[in-house]
Amino acid sequence: MSNAFVAIPIGNRSNAEAVRVPKTAELVAKQIRNAIIRGELVDGDTLPAESHLIAEFEVSRPTIREAVRILESEGLVTVARGARGGARVSSPNYEMIERAAGITLQAKGVTIGDLYEMRTLIEPPAAGLVAQRNSEVAVPILRRMIEEELSNIRDRFLVTAKIAEFHQVMIELAGNKTLIMFSNALRGLADEHLNLAQRRNSHIDPEFSMRQLRYGLKSHSKLVDLIEAKDAEGAERHWKAHMIAAGKVWLAQVGPNSVVDLID
Repeated sequence: MSNAFVAIPIGNRSNAEAVRVPKTAELVAKQIRNAIIRGELVDGDTLPAESHLIAEFEVSRPTIREAVRILESEGLVTVARGARGGARVSSPNYEMIERAAGITLQAKGVTIGDLYEMRTLIEPPAAGLVAQRNSEVAVPILRRMIEEELSNIRDRFLVTAKIAEFHQVMIELAGNKTLIMFSNALRGLADEHLNLAQRRNSHIDPEFSMRQLRYGLKSHSKLVDLIEAKDAEGAERHWKAHMIAAGKVWLAQVGPNSVVDLID
């Protein structure tokens, strides 16, 4: 017997358990999943009829139904019941990650302060990447967004949504797809609690709120100036200071020790 097998403690788990053979339904689900990932099946496509899948994979009806249930649990298909029912493809999207992240973070008792700290860690380097890699494309886009923010500055709820969109687009312009994925996973959580803060603080003095908004939007403009100058270090440094300052205001409104909550 090789040392690799001896290393598995007796009474812990057997070699057979360590190398579990996938069920037939899992193998069928894997093939359909790969077809969705490769784009051979696209969003909105209807999976072939059960009879066709049975013939295609040479398996039983219960096996096909179990495979579809696996894909449904992963959010890759939606199943409509009834005479006109069937399994329809749902391409992978950020909402799947966002929902899973929300449930997981809530189950772990993660606080809003913890969530915002993460945003403060990822956004400033993203601003630096935009300045370094994508200045020419980013500047006109971000300047148009600032104009929209300013034109809606007297609508507290709408301008808040525009500000959140500015943050997200800035990250997308950094061009790192993994960063975009993580940002989108956190975006819904952050936006939900930002809206909560707005509803809780409807009594805030309008003039004070307006001064805060104008100061924040001026900071947005300075960031775009630094991106236009391709000053990556300056953009990162400025956005870190912005995030820290904005966080003090936002967290004071929503409560840094509040547990994240995305479950309806």
